[in-house]
Amino acid sequence: MKKSIKMLSIAALACVTSAFAEGGMFEGALPENWTADVVAAVKYTRLHYSNWAEDGTSSYTWLVTYDADVVGKWSIANWRNLIDLDLGQTWTDGLGKRKSADKIFWESMVDFNTSEHLKPYAGLRYETQFLTGYNYSEDEDGNEIKTAVSCFMDPVYFTQVAGLAYLPNDNFSQRLGFANRVTVSHGYGYADDKDTEDEIEEVKDEPGLESITEFKYAFSDILNFKTRLWAFINFKGRDEIDGKWENLLTVSINPLLELQVGFDMVYDKDLDKDTQYKDMILFGLTWRWF
Repeated sequence: MKKSIKMLSIAALACVTSAFAEGGMFEGALPENWTADVVAAVKYTRLHYSNWAEDGTSSYTWLVTYDADVVGKWSIANWRNLIDLDLGQTWTDGLGKRKSADKIFWESMVDFNTSEHLKPYAGLRYETQFLTGYNYSEDEDGNEIKTAVSCFMDPVYFTQVAGLAYLPNDNFSQRLGFANRVTVSHGYGYADDKDTEDEIEEVKDEPGLESITEFKYAFSDILNFKTRLWAFINFKGRDEIDGKWENLLTVSINPLLELQVGFDMVYDKDLDKDTQYKDMILFGLTWRWF
């Protein structure tokens, strides 16, 4: 009986793997003028120690991601939508739960086909998070103090942008345009102007210039790399530059298993005067839609 169940499981996995290898679960469902690169993934790591003589700390980490890049092409214009959803937590014995990833990102751009490579564009971007974020400290007795510093839709970053894009091929793009970046924060002061002490602002408008550089390259059928460099400077001065550099190397071990190596760097004066860094190595199940 166990042998039959095992053989049935292997056969089912082989069928699913074949479906994924053809290009995605919903390959062929889109109209001919649409292209899509959509991947969902679940990653989990667990370490547990009990009466272990060598040093070790029990912990687990889970992460759920959804990454979509969908493009519709017409003679007049092309419409691109980027969606990036990340949610994850880490539990460590003695510390409890901490967020490891929390991101809601949606960007929609329309490129007007006035020429082959140089194209005027207009777009919108929406950025926020799912869960409450905390700062952790200790009191005089060593007890943990947990202070909320953000939550769902606080802060929210909403950007309107229009400019000129250089699109020489499908792998590289450079955008430069005028942008209005709106920060909305009702409870945590991310939109507050520190120069006005008599009131706490909940909405902040920042007109300025925005640059987006993107590059992606497939080294082979299993090895892919993509990078995105975003920079924004408002019209107050050079010291008001915000930036984010995201890098991701993906290795498809088989159609259902994926290894990701990433490095992100962020500078936002309103959050921290120092540059922030994040690197990651992730392994887990993937579900390619397109």
